[in-house]
Amino acid sequence: KGAEVIRMLHTLLGTEGFRKGMDLYFKRHDGQAVTCDDFIQALEDAQAGERPLDFEQFKLWYSQAGTPTITIFQDYDSATKEYTLTAEQTCPDTPDQKSADKKPFLLPLCIGLLNSKGQDMELCLHDKGRSKDRSKDRSRSSNGTLILHREKQQFRFSDVAEQPVLSLNRNFSAPVNVVSDLGEEELAFLIAHDSDPFNRWDAGQQLGLRYLLAGIDAWQQGKEYTVPTLFYQAYDRLLCDEESDPAFLASVLTLPSETWISQQLKVIEPEAVHVTRQSFRQQLSQQHRDVLYENYYTLGTEEPYQYSAKEAARRALRNCHLAYLLIPGADEPVSKEMLNIGTEQYQQADNMTDMLAALKAVVNADRAAGDELLADFYDRWHNDPLVTDKWLILQATCTLSGTLERVQELMQHPAFSMKNPNKVRSLIGAFCGNQHQFHVKDGKGYAFLVDCITELDPINPQVAARMVSPLTRWKQYDTHRRDLMKTALEEIAALPGLSRDVGEIVEKSL
Repeated sequence: KGAEVIRMLHTLLGTEGFRKGMDLYFKRHDGQAVTCDDFIQALEDAQAGERPLDFEQFKLWYSQAGTPTITIFQDYDSATKEYTLTAEQTCPDTPDQKSADKKPFLLPLCIGLLNSKGQDMELCLHDKGRSKDRSKDRSRSSNGTLILHREKQQFRFSDVAEQPVLSLNRNFSAPVNVVSDLGEEELAFLIAHDSDPFNRWDAGQQLGLRYLLAGIDAWQQGKEYTVPTLFYQAYDRLLCDEESDPAFLASVLTLPSETWISQQLKVIEPEAVHVTRQSFRQQLSQQHRDVLYENYYTLGTEEPYQYSAKEAARRALRNCHLAYLLIPGADEPVSKEMLNIGTEQYQQADNMTDMLAALKAVVNADRAAGDELLADFYDRWHNDPLVTDKWLILQATCTLSGTLERVQELMQHPAFSMKNPNKVRSLIGAFCGNQHQFHVKDGKGYAFLVDCITELDPINPQVAARMVSPLTRWKQYDTHRRDLMKTALEEIAALPGLSRDVGEIVEKSL
C-alpha cells in the first residue's frame, strides 16, 4: 500500500512535478533518517509556489488506517446529453479509529467512458460554477483523472452522445475498494473492449467472482449451476484475441483464486469454494477445448530457450492453456491424450518455467502420472536445494485426495528437514495454504498442524509462529470447521514449554 500511496502522488503531480519533488527530496535528505512528512514537504516545496493539491489532506493516507471504499452512482440524460457521476467515499472502522472520526482522503480516480463500439469517448467536464481559484476547486478532470477530496462529489460531463459504459479506477490509480452499479453485460463489454489492461483484467475478476459466488450458493443448496453464456462468450473473445499482450491474456483467463473468493464470503466453506471453482474451470475447458488445443500448439516454438519479455509472455499464455486442458472433471478423469500433452511438454522442456508448469498440470490432473514425473524430477534435481523446494511445494499444493498422506510421507524423506526453515515453508507451509486439502472436513489437516507445531516450536519458534497463522482465522469458517480449528489452537496453547512467539499468536486469536 505504501508504494501505491507514492504512485498516487505521481499521478496527482504529473511526471515532471513528481520528478522535481524527488530531486529536491534527495538533495535535502540524502543519507539522513527522514519521515513521511519530510518526503511530502519536499514534493510540495518543489512545485514552484503552485499548490496543485492539498498536501495536508493527502497526508491522511499516513495517519488514517483502513482502505477507503468509493461508491459510484451514474446518471445519463439522453435529452441533454449530460452524464453525471457521483462518488461517495467512506472508510471502515479500524481497531483504533472509528469510521465517523475519519476525514475524507484526497485521491486520483482515473476513469474512461466507452461508446457502444468500445471506443473511448472524449471527456468534457462541465465547467459551470467552477471557482477561478483552482487550488480551492479540485473537482476537475484532466485526461480522465478525477480528484476526490470530499465525502460526496458530483462530476458532470457534457456532450456525451450516448449512454456510456464506465471504466473505473484505470491503471489502479488509487488503492481503494470501488463499488459500482455496473451490470454483467457492462463488465463483459469492458473485458472485450476496455483500452486499459488493468480494468479489462479487473472486469474479468469481478464478473467471474459474481458467477462463482452464485455457483457456491447453488452448491450449498444442492443445486446444479452451469457457467453462464455471457461468461463463455467473454472467454471465447479472449482466446481469439491476437492483439493483446499474451502475459495479460494469461492473467485475465485465470479465475479468481480460492483465497480471494473465500475472502468475499461471510462464512467460508472451503469445499464449496474449491468444487465450484474447479467446476467452472472444467466447464470452460470443455466449451473451448478445440480453441485451447489449437492455441496451445500455435504458441509452441522449436527455437531454443531465451529470456525476453516477449518469450516469457508467450510461455505464460501457453502454460495457462495447458492448465485448462488438464483439468479433471468431478466424475471424469483427464483423458490419456491430454495427459500425454503435459508429459510431452515436461520431457521436451529446455527451461524450468515450462518444466514446472507441465509438472504442476499433470500432478493436479492424475496421481499416477504425476508420481511418475515427480520421481524423474527428483532424480534430475535432488542436488539443487532450491529446485527441491519446488518439488515439495508441488506435492503439498496438489488438490487431489491423498495430499495429506503424501505430505506426511515426505516428512520422512531425505529432502525434508524440520530444522531447515525453507523446507518447513515449502512442505508444511504450502500444505496449510492448500485451502481444499488442509481444511478437509474430518479435521485431519488441523491435527497434522498441531503435531508439526509441537515438534517445530522447540527447534524454531519464529517459524512455528508463522505456521500457526492458518488456524488464527478460525472464526471465519463454517461451524464444524470453526470448532475443530479452535480445538487445535487450544491444544497448541496447552503444550508444555510453549514459546512466547507461538503463545502470543494463539492467545490473541483465541
